[in-house]
Amino acid sequence: MRHRIGIAVLMGLCIGVGVEPAMAQPLLLGGTQMAQENSYSYLGAIMPFAGARLGSGWFGTVFANYLAYRYHTTRTVSVKAPGVQGGLGYAWGGTAYQLALSGALGYQYFSVHPDLGAGGPVGGAVTFTPQIQARYDFTPMLYASTMASYSFGQRAYWSQFRVGVRPVSWLSFGPEGVLQGGINYRIHQVGAFVSVALGDGWRVEGEGGVNYISGLPSTGYGGFSFAKTL
Repeated sequence: MRHRIGIAVLMGLCIGVGVEPAMAQPLLLGGTQMAQENSYSYLGAIMPFAGARLGSGWFGTVFANYLAYRYHTTRTVSVKAPGVQGGLGYAWGGTAYQLALSGALGYQYFSVHPDLGAGGPVGGAVTFTPQIQARYDFTPMLYASTMASYSFGQRAYWSQFRVGVRPVSWLSFGPEGVLQGGINYRIHQVGAFVSVALGDGWRVEGEGGVNYISGLPSTGYGGFSFAKTL
């Protein structure tokens, strides 16, 4: 059995998301990514502790997510997996860099249709996910960023790499790559992203490209996300 998962089961919790740091302002995040036969959506918040700010100091996270995908054996099986996650982290920020380390405890509940036995739903999985995020501004117009995480419990990894060009303060775009895998799948994605600041603390982002799936035909993917300082 090979799962056709064309997106990350783990989503990066992006510190700052290009929003200018503000003292103790929570950041609302949401988004979805879709590929052939699968999708992943999330909604949550990053909350700096008292005395901290976005991108610098201690912060907490809370997220809800929903994963759906299909795989094929002798028949097509659909899997739905809602989940929740909460965590804690610390971020460092300098003139040209940002670095954040965090860990989150989560619960994902997997159910299948049609049932693969008398037991019905596959059941729940408790996960612990450590994560590292980093960004470096080479010039005011050029930066590189990365996020990487590993989910104990699901035994899955996810990592993203980007190079961004920022011709004006409200716009950035560039290539991206994603490496991910688990017990029975290996995927890498190659694509591009564009990020736009809309004012009043809002930022929206789109991405798209190609999934290269081990042992399966390649497929396309696309995504949309937003961030809002509260």
